[in-house]
Amino acid sequence: MNSIETRQNIFPNWMRGFLLAAAAYNVLWGIFIGWFPETFFQWVTETDGTAPEIIKYQGRAVLVMIAIYIAGAIHPGRFWYLILFGAFTKLAGGIWFYFDILNQQVGDKATFHLLMNDAIWIPFLVFIALRGLAYKRSKA
Repeated sequence: MNSIETRQNIFPNWMRGFLLAAAAYNVLWGIFIGWFPETFFQWVTETDGTAPEIIKYQGRAVLVMIAIYIAGAIHPGRFWYLILFGAFTKLAGGIWFYFDILNQQVGDKATFHLLMNDAIWIPFLVFIALRGLAYKRSKA
């Protein structure tokens, strides 16, 4: 039995919900990193060291991503490339964090951070971005 491929089937509501959940997650994570950089740095590196100044800016960049995820949830066909950019920032941010902040020394908390904050989101965001592109093409 063949079913008709509708725009709703191409970009179902769970994808919009996922992007809105990503935005909400970024609100919490961005506030935590931006306002408590020392606590975050000491937790993730498992040291008593002082956080580099860039950690505060990382928190602000996370807050900027909120607008990208909300825009992608509202207009997936128009802003599919922003969702893909979100996946790229997760990949690039994880690599940067590993080399620059962790100095390639990964403990349990750093592994948790890299997996839960970066790696787990990437395949979903890429998939959703590609579905957003398909959604755009279906409207043309």
